[in-house]
Amino acid sequence: MGKRKAIKLLTVCGSGIVTSSMLANKLTDMFEEEGYEVTAMEANPSELATYIAREKYDLVAYASPINEEDLAGTPALPAIGLITGLGDEEFLEQALEIFKAAGK
Repeated sequence: MGKRKAIKLLTVCGSGIVTSSMLANKLTDMFEEEGYEVTAMEANPSELATYIAREKYDLVAYASPINEEDLAGTPALPAIGLITGLGDEEFLEQALEIFKAAGK
């Protein structure tokens, strides 16, 4: 197996703590199973623009409403289904498409 491709995720929820860290853990596990090396950061919606301005992320997964303008072109997917356990496969497929399109 070749070198794992590194991806950076930003998970966003209302408080920036509990749900986003659950999401970060779940996504890290999901993507590592797909052969990625994952770095995940957690934020709340009001911090989103700051995080995006400071660093480049491959994907923003959000469980609460976000301001699309704050993304500044960063790909984002709603991730509330990952918390409820519904839509894992669909989310994974969409995320993998985003990574492939970015050459990862």
